[in-house]
Amino acid sequence: MRLTSASLLFTLLVSSLSPAQGVLEAYNTDLKCECVQETANYIPIRFIDRLQIVPPGNGCPKREVIVWLKTKIAVCVKPHAKWLQKLIQILQKKTMLSTPPAPVI
Repeated sequence: MRLTSASLLFTLLVSSLSPAQGVLEAYNTDLKCECVQETANYIPIRFIDRLQIVPPGNGCPKREVIVWLKTKIAVCVKPHAKWLQKLIQILQKKTMLSTPPAPVI
């Protein structure tokens, strides 16, 4: 009798874990985000080596911007920081101007 009570309790416990796991996944959607903490502080352009923009997806619901410094340190920056938006605009204009025109056939 004691063994069947324990097995019944174990079966109930295991069957109740599946929905709970789905709830935990719904609340912890940022488990795969690369940025744990973001800053809006200005970083001078002379210190920036490259800029990486990670779109939402793969378990992370938000867009992430990672600034790689010349000292090989990665800094997560808030995507809506005004200085960052201006930097992105400047870089987009620069790449559009430096890209050679496509050949016309």
